Amino acid sequence: MSEIIKWSAGETAENIRNRNVSVAEVTQAHLAQIERVNPKINAITEVAADAMDIARDMDAKNTRNDLPPLFGVPVTTKINADQTGYANSNGITAYKDNVCTEDSAVVHNMKAAGSVVIGRTNTPEFSMRWCTSNPLYGVSLNPWNKDVTPGGSSGAAAAAVASGIGTIAHGNDLGGSLRYPAMCCGVATIRPSLGRVATHNPSAKAERPPITHMMSVQGPIARSMADVRLGLQAMSQRSSNDPLWTNAQSSGRARGDKLKIGFCVNPYGGKIDQATEAAMHDAIAACREAGFEVVETPMPEANLSARLWGDLLFTETEAAQGEAIRAFASDDMKALFDVYKTEYDLLDVNGFIQKCGDRTRVQRLWAQMFDDIDLYMMPTSMIAPFENDLDFKDKTQIPALLEAQKPLHSINVLGLPSAAFPTGLANGAPIGVQLVGAMHDDWFVLDCAERIEAVLGTIWQDLEIR
Repeated sequence: MSEIIKWSAGETAENIRNRNVSVAEVTQAHLAQIERVNPKINAITEVAADAMDIARDMDAKNTRNDLPPLFGVPVTTKINADQTGYANSNGITAYKDNVCTEDSAVVHNMKAAGSVVIGRTNTPEFSMRWCTSNPLYGVSLNPWNKDVTPGGSSGAAAAAVASGIGTIAHGNDLGGSLRYPAMCCGVATIRPSLGRVATHNPSAKAERPPITHMMSVQGPIARSMADVRLGLQAMSQRSSNDPLWTNAQSSGRARGDKLKIGFCVNPYGGKIDQATEAAMHDAIAACREAGFEVVETPMPEANLSARLWGDLLFTETEAAQGEAIRAFASDDMKALFDVYKTEYDLLDVNGFIQKCGDRTRVQRLWAQMFDDIDLYMMPTSMIAPFENDLDFKDKTQIPALLEAQKPLHSINVLGLPSAAFPTGLANGAPIGVQLVGAMHDDWFVLDCAERIEAVLGTIWQDLEIR
């Protein structure tokens, strides 16, 4: 196994820029890692056939002083993002021949930053689960423990980067699909603020509906916060294809001499497992060691925010995608969607308008909370990674799983930036927390998460894939 695959994105770019290694050598090392590891985890659905040709062409151009920041750095893209020459199936068999003729905004930006796409990563059907399997490409596995979920819907992206396949993985997050896979696979990510990363798939037959556009984001998964930063810098460049894109630099809030992190170990007052509680205490201790003031702070309208996520999203999903799910999803996926709809309220117009108003009110309460604290720390999930495909195997578990994922849902409905990172291992699988910031404080969140990571350390280097 080549040492190249252990390099960070920053180290890889620097070694290529200094001509210590060629882009072709780096690309070949990562393609070899796909051959070695992917049969064990099934993260990559399709290897980029043109990766070596692109790499050799880049080597011929490595004489300039103005190389883009990720020049020659290997990355992966998720199969629900348009990429020229590849199908955007979204894990759906009926869409397997949906070959794209243009890049999505986020893929375009990654390429423009100089990265080399080496493969496409798996997603569940309709990208709508916390596990990653579908009838088209099969089940993706957690490289730490194949019995538990790698997360979803970007579980394969997180599993790949944790396993040394690419240095930065593209993913997206509507209900926790960046943060949860990062936790399950022991890597790092940020769910960016609403509008930070341009979102548009040219192959889409209709525009994304408003709630999805308000809550879903594109973002990077990597093995360290430094690489997450590099990924976000590349992904967040302007695209006129997304009229809601923003380059807002920060919230502009005044901050004191000592930064203050609010926290709540169990913000929802329900079940919390021992591993999650221990992860929070480890993270709180790391915050103190990193020089932050830490203060227990109740989460504003915790349960309401999570409920708003489900009521708004599944009302919209039934209207916009219900027919397609019933026509093209597997029987397991149809049954899962039916359970989701029984757990939330499908709203009429008046109810929908009221819930949108409730969302704004809760957003205001969070904005006001950030007048008193700089960041908010909370669990990523209320439970450790659960059995893989449990939501398909035992539908009676779905209400409990929805309850456990409230920390993910709340942040999506609020549209806030949130960095997720591991605190360690629990029973052979990673566990971690998330650090939430005020709207548009993405870079500040990354700064602080990197300070905490410096105390906690990273865990990916301890992974042994069997």
